[in-house]
Parts: sequence; C-alpha cells; structure tokens
Amino acid sequence: MAPPTFAVAVLMLMLPASARRNKDDSFAMQASMSEARDPERDLEFWLTSLKMTQADAQKWAKKEWWYMETCGASLGYLQQLHWVLSEKMYFDKGAAVPVAFEYAKKQLDPDQLFAMYGVLNDKLGLSKEEARSRAPELLEKDASATQLSGLYTEMTAGASWLSWLVKSPKEAQGLAMESAAAGCEPDKFKSAYQANHDKKTAADEAIRASFDTQAYRYADDGRYYTASQFKDYYHGDWVAKWTQSAVAQKVAEDGKAYSASQFKEFFKEDWLSKWNAAAWATQRRIAEDGKVYTLDEFVSYFTSEWQQKLGSFTLKWAEAPVALCKECKAASHA
Repeated sequence: MAPPTFAVAVLMLMLPASARRNKDDSFAMQASMSEARDPERDLEFWLTSLKMTQADAQKWAKKEWWYMETCGASLGYLQQLHWVLSEKMYFDKGAAVPVAFEYAKKQLDPDQLFAMYGVLNDKLGLSKEEARSRAPELLEKDASATQLSGLYTEMTAGASWLSWLVKSPKEAQGLAMESAAAGCEPDKFKSAYQANHDKKTAADEAIRASFDTQAYRYADDGRYYTASQFKDYYHGDWVAKWTQSAVAQKVAEDGKAYSASQFKEFFKEDWLSKWNAAAWATQRRIAEDGKVYTLDEFVSYFTSEWQQKLGSFTLKWAEAPVALCKECKAASHA
C-alpha cells in the first residue's frame, strides 16, 4: 500500500534541497516506504525466516495476508502465537505455521491459549495431544483457564456431596470441560449441585445463574438471549444448543469486543456496571464466498433455500474466520 501523497510531500519538504531535487531518490524513498508497509511482503519475509522455501512462503503469504488484516491479526501477534505453539505446546515449527494461521482467524489469544493448555495438561491430566486439541475448542466457546481450573477443583475437592456426581477423575475431566464450555461459574456450580442431586437440574440452574444472568448467546434466529431466555426458546435440549451457540459481546472502553465472562475477568468487581454501560458489538465473520458479513447478514446468507444443504447457521458461524466487529478498533488479543 503506497503512503498518501500528502505524507510523502511533507517528508520531502523535510529533506535537504539537493535530495528534494533528485526525483530518483524521492521515488526510491516512496517505494521503500511502500514496501515496508506491505503486509503480504512482511508475512512472506517472516515465513522465510522459519526456513520455509521462498515459493512456499509466497504461497502462504498470498493466501493468508488478507485474512490476517481482516481478522485484526498483526504480524507481531502471529509471531507470538507461533512461538507459543512451537515452544510451549510442542508443535513442530513447520507444523505450527498453518495452526497459527487457523487460530489467528479465530482471534485466539496466545496467553489464554497456553493457560488453557496448561490447565488441561497439568491439572486435569490430559495428554499433551488432547490438551492441544481441546484448548482452542474451549476458548472458542468462551471458556477461560481460570474458570476451568476452578470447576475441576470443586469437582475433585473430596466433599461428600460430590460422591453421587463424579465417580472418577475422567468423569470430573469431562464434566469440568462441559461446564466451562457452557459458561458455568465454579461457585454457581457448587451451590447448584449441592442443592440438586440431579445433574440436569443442577446444570440448568448453574448456567442460568452464572455471570449475574448477563451472559448472552445467539439462537438460530440470529438474536441473542440470556440462558433463561434460551431455555424458554429451545426447551428440553437448550443446554446443548447453548453450548454450541455463538457468544454475544459488547465493546469495552478500549474499543475491543468482549463477552460477559471476559468483562468480569478483566474488570473484576466493577465489571457489571461496565458491561451495562457498554454497547453491543456487531460481530462479523468471513463466509465461504470470501466476503465479510454481520451476524444478521450471515443468518440471511445461510438460511436461503440453496444454502440449507450446507448445514445450520450456528455451525457455519462457528467455523467461519472472525473479522473485527463493526465498532472495534482492534481484536481483543491486541
């Protein structure tokens, strides 16, 4: 992308007269500035530094640079993501490249990714391979490492009320991940399960009570609902649908979009007033045709008659790359 003419003109005025008179120098400087701001070229240069062949680096850069720009993924962020994958999560450096691009398209935070991997591997006892697989899945469902760790602690605390709930560490692993993916807070889990010796009833109450009932997710009609409203909408199978559905977000003071659980983790005691004061984020994703759609537009796109065979809107939205929200100044990981 070439720099604006005005910017070049100002720069030229700052140079000595002899330099301003030299057209070749001015064009060379403009070309140099343009190259320095070329995201495709920068991406290609970084990929070659990873010992990728020039041809492969060019191919990857050409394929991915637009997605990185549209998803708010800077080169520095991509490098950090690759470093976490290769140095902390034991991916081969070459194999980590496509994974880094994949996770960047979902705006996964490198620190949160490693934290989730650490809890899964170190605390829940999952193998490295399974922890690597489950970590991004849970982050995409709005679970946090802190939340998962707290849930697992409650489930393995050895309290008498837990004896009917989990019979083995493996059961505790599964229930902790399932509860975290549904947006269940540890303290709400504990109180609901102590009061109800029925898993379905307890899960129902715990999810609906979490985050001061301010967690919202999108139903198949493209509208967001609280957990209680979701239950009214879907009835019997609402928890499964809730867990699979897209999480609604609001735009914080930093110009980034966060869910209710992320607001609480970031703002602590003051989170609810910040959440109530914030505006809803107009989420956007990149559909299979390579175009960016808001959630409403995405619903229309995938519910047209010829698209029905491709699957439900909810699944397609979950699979699609995450573009910056309409009101966002940057991605949440920036």
